[in-house]
Order: sequence, then structure tokens, then C-alpha cells
Amino acid sequence: MTGAKLELILEFGVILISPIIYHFYLLKYKKMAREIVFKDIKIYLFLYALIAMTGLFVVLR
Repeated sequence: MTGAKLELILEFGVILISPIIYHFYLLKYKKMAREIVFKDIKIYLFLYALIAMTGLFVVLR
């Protein structure tokens, strides 16, 4: 694995994990309603599933 591929994986990892950390922050410290946070998390889980299916398609192709 080249350095460019590793850097790309690291950057996408940070991009994908940041909404989860942000919503945990809203839930824990800003005392936002759980319903709103979990509604947003469901949207992100759907998007992560799409990304995972696309990744599997690329790898298995």
C-alpha cells in the first residue's frame, strides 16, 4: 500500500467518524433531545451503508 492510498484512507476515516463524534457531543454536553440525535444517526447509518456497499462492489469487482 502506497503512502497516498494510506493517506486517502485516513482522510476518509476522519471524515466519516466526525459526524458520530459531533452527535455524541450534542447528546452528552449540549443536552440535545435524544429523538433528534437518533434521527440524524439513522440518516448517517443509511449513508454509511451505501458507502459500504459501494466499497464492496469496487473490491469484489
